[in-house]
Amino acid sequence: MRAFLTSILCSVTAILFAGCQSQTYKLIGTAEGLADGDMLLLTDNMNDGTPTDTIILKGNTFSFTGEIEKDKEATLCMVYSAKHNEINAPFIREAGEITINLSATPGASRVSGTPCNNEWQRLNDSVMVIGREINRIAEHIYGNTVSQEKQQRGMEQIEKLNKRFSEVVIDVAEKNIDNEFGYFVLTYYPEDVIDDKNRQRLIEKLTAERRQRPAIQEIEAAIRRTAKTAEGATIPNFSQLTPEDEAFSIMTEVSKNKITIIDFWASWCGPCRQEMPFMLSLYESCKDRGLGIVGVSLDKNKDAWVTAIKTLKLPWPQMSDLKFWDNDVAKAFNITSIPHTIVVDQKGTILRRGLRGEALKQFVEEQLSK
Repeated sequence: MRAFLTSILCSVTAILFAGCQSQTYKLIGTAEGLADGDMLLLTDNMNDGTPTDTIILKGNTFSFTGEIEKDKEATLCMVYSAKHNEINAPFIREAGEITINLSATPGASRVSGTPCNNEWQRLNDSVMVIGREINRIAEHIYGNTVSQEKQQRGMEQIEKLNKRFSEVVIDVAEKNIDNEFGYFVLTYYPEDVIDDKNRQRLIEKLTAERRQRPAIQEIEAAIRRTAKTAEGATIPNFSQLTPEDEAFSIMTEVSKNKITIIDFWASWCGPCRQEMPFMLSLYESCKDRGLGIVGVSLDKNKDAWVTAIKTLKLPWPQMSDLKFWDNDVAKAFNITSIPHTIVVDQKGTILRRGLRGEALKQFVEEQLSK
């Protein structure tokens, strides 16, 4: 949810990347669906798409030459239409000539020409199969009136596909860990794709130079922080404000229940909202047996947050500091993507992190049956 416009990644074959002395990169390409004189925007900010340069089309072609800071690692960037944002192509900025063919069909643009970009395109070609299947299932179970049984089966399928996706990405990083593309994959994905155990294992296989880069130093620091809130640790008694502007202490609720799900979400998060019918069903079926849920929202607009709670008819307690991704609790738990769940027992001991769908239901059932 955080990326401005992201592509889902999949498996690539291992490849060794030769060093390049030049620090110049050149973009050449074509743009379908645009006209002579139209403007393209170039960005290296994948959070909000703030442009760094503009490119003017000549006919349906374009060209741009830029400089890369010395020793700067490969960076994910995007070129996109100023008039039609859906006409875009993520690419990896590295020295050399990069060919980009922009398509008016979403997801159909192509990049090539340099080692990382060749592998990036192969990656996207492969993974779109998984992405399309996830979208198809999600649209069916959430966009139609289906039975709870069919919804649960759909969630199980999505969980399997997500698991497969994570396995593929970890395999990609491992096969390419001695080159720049492997480093890129390792640093690009959040914890719900590459878990801390595998990420630390892969970091230890990096070259000495890559392991000293700031991004890796930050990741290792985050892993150390996460260890304090890993499974088996006890959560601190944090508090934030409710929609009624009253301070709410997490342990006040946790101490009431046999187990409690701390659900990190936001009104603007599509996947979060899609999963709420499942969460409601789980809550209704298990609340009398000792299940509680507390929502921690990463919203920044109170009205949107409150409206979502009412629209989704969420009956469990909610809290937020309305700091968006700077939510103090989310930062303390190193939450890098949502939805994200943390299951704790009555004393606040973390039992499991990151469970969703049928896996979450099965775990809750097992705990409540003890």
